[in-house]
Amino acid sequence: MQTDAAANPRENEMHYGVDIGGTKTEIALFDARWQCLDRWREPTPTDDGERFLAMLDRMTQEADRRSGERGSLGLGFPGVLNERGCLVAANLPGLRDFPLAATLEARIKRPLAIDNDSRCFIVSETGPGGAAAGDRHAFGAILGTGAGGGAIIEGRLLEGAGRFAGEWGHLPLPASARERYGLPVLACGCGLSDCLESWIAGPGLVRLHHHFGGAADTAEQWHAALIAGEDAAERAHRCHLDLLGGALANVVKLLSPQTIVMGGGLSRVDEVLAALPAALSSHLFPGVAVPHIVRSRFGDASGVRGAAMLGARQSVSETSPSP
Repeated sequence: MQTDAAANPRENEMHYGVDIGGTKTEIALFDARWQCLDRWREPTPTDDGERFLAMLDRMTQEADRRSGERGSLGLGFPGVLNERGCLVAANLPGLRDFPLAATLEARIKRPLAIDNDSRCFIVSETGPGGAAAGDRHAFGAILGTGAGGGAIIEGRLLEGAGRFAGEWGHLPLPASARERYGLPVLACGCGLSDCLESWIAGPGLVRLHHHFGGAADTAEQWHAALIAGEDAAERAHRCHLDLLGGALANVVKLLSPQTIVMGGGLSRVDEVLAALPAALSSHLFPGVAVPHIVRSRFGDASGVRGAAMLGARQSVSETSPSP
């Protein structure tokens, strides 16, 4: 997938992407060919909306100063933006009381795009140079501290009526899997219980290791135990692959992507990525082809890059003459 700006770059164009995190906010400056020219971070004032607005205004003005241009702007947020443009299900309490897009556009005085950081990820990876560049049907699955996702369908970003399409990590754990592995019912930070994220994301893999008798405190420690041949680590690995394969098979049944792009910390674990096609296949209809499963090309930088691409597209749509 390519934005209009990506397909027809003008040499002096500048595009800014902002990745909002619970601790740090990063801004990155891209030229017309999506080369990153500069980037920096500032602490995120999570509980003060006015300070947050002032920070973004300051960072955008500094980006203009550094680039010598008035760049387009796209922002990626954790959590979900509802149909009114308000942030829900995210650890940013100071930002929940106002429609973000309208408030930010009035403050920063330029058109901008705002979306979930997982959807920004798949926009980047289907854009120029990405792991699924040019694919018209792709799914981005991020496995880090959580399990987020986003989809490109018919070459367009899937948002849905409530703008939370792609939240595959909050599908429920199948009852058959709970029974098979003796897993307990867990409350999820989203407010639901039994979400797959509690078992398939990084902390979930650690939780599985404990469930099978291991003692890892981090996914890295579980991985070291797996390499060492520890039984609990191997059992956790098999269970994790079964749950992850089943979750992604449900995505395939619903969306039929050509490619699944894996991101986040667990995507860098070779044992997980290599075994995933077979794990997914075991949950599909016989004879159904497994999509290509690839590691993200831009890693942790993909979200801010995708945000910039969405901002470029928004800028084009705002300035294009009406038909």
